[in-house]
Amino acid sequence: MMFRLYKSHGKHCVLRSFPTKCPKCKEDVFYWECTHGSKLFFNYPVYGKLIRHICKKEILNRKNKFPVIVKPPEKLFKEEKLYCTVCGKHFKTTVDLDSHLNELRKLDPLHKQYFENKLIFKSRSLEEVFPKKSEKKSNFKPKFGRITIKKRNL
Repeated sequence: MMFRLYKSHGKHCVLRSFPTKCPKCKEDVFYWECTHGSKLFFNYPVYGKLIRHICKKEILNRKNKFPVIVKPPEKLFKEEKLYCTVCGKHFKTTVDLDSHLNELRKLDPLHKQYFENKLIFKSRSLEEVFPKKSEKKSNFKPKFGRITIKKRNL
């Protein structure tokens, strides 16, 4: 005779099972106990697959224990976003923004015009002034379970 060591519960480990009432909510339940020491309540009467009993009184107590606290994101309201009005580049500090403006004032004609007050933006958004480049759609579709190398056009 062969002895198997099962790692899960099932028909092989039932110690006892019988219909009874839930001690908290007094609802009809099916008590199930196994040789491993697990004790479970299932909804009664049982039709097909066993459905675990969730006690209604226990749910009410859980809600009161942990109240819901809603916190708004801190960075959303505290920090103002710094960006260059000419090119739209974002910066974390004002020092970075100032150095960017000083460097590009000498090199870039748009930045130079802005500092000479010749370049004026009329209440338009940055997307209208500098439209985003459209990304090329790729036809590359890798197949699952295969090693594929994407070929580049040089």
